[in-house]
Order: sequence, then C-alpha cells, then structure tokens
Amino acid sequence: MRIPVSFMLFGEKITVERCEALLEKDSCVGQALYRKNAIELQTNTPSVLRPSTHIEVTFLHELLHWIFYVLEEHELKENEKLVDTMARLLHQAISTAEYAEENPDATI
Repeated sequence: MRIPVSFMLFGEKITVERCEALLEKDSCVGQALYRKNAIELQTNTPSVLRPSTHIEVTFLHELLHWIFYVLEEHELKENEKLVDTMARLLHQAISTAEYAEENPDATI
C-alpha cells in the first residue's frame, strides 16, 4: 500500500508529513492535526523501527479520524477502539484484494 503525500476531503487538502521525532515528542506514532490540515506519521529511524504494515495501518487510523472529523461525528472520532479496528480491517481488505486481469472489454 502506498501512503500519499496529500489527499482531499470535502474540498480540503490534507498533507501527510513524515516525522522522525513524533514518538519522542508526542509519545505517539501518528496523529491527525485538524488545525494544520495534516497527518503526522512516525518514520523509521535507528531507534524506532516499525514494519511498513504498521505505518500503513497508522495512516489509515489517522485518515479515519479525519473522516469522522469532517463528518462532524466527534463521538466516533474519539472512539479509539472503533477507529483502530476499522483501520486494521481496511488495511486487510486493501492489502489482500485480488483483481481480475485487465480486460479492455470489461464494463467495470
């Protein structure tokens, strides 16, 4: 799975920033920054090594926080169990998806 450098939600551009000291600075590996229109993700450093799948799930976790934020579903946005479970399920669906061979005659 590729993590974007930015994406749009309801016409707002959200940037994805890699941060080497996020874990040390804020004791987390990802965060949604609503006032900054950003997501920060802890990058791998010699002292913090995380598998790429963990970074991908962290991105999806923060993306879901953003989605609930723009939907003004603040109770859901604060529900870490729901957000984390949905991020893991989305990651599994995306990373295990199987696709048919490309067919120029297909309608879908």
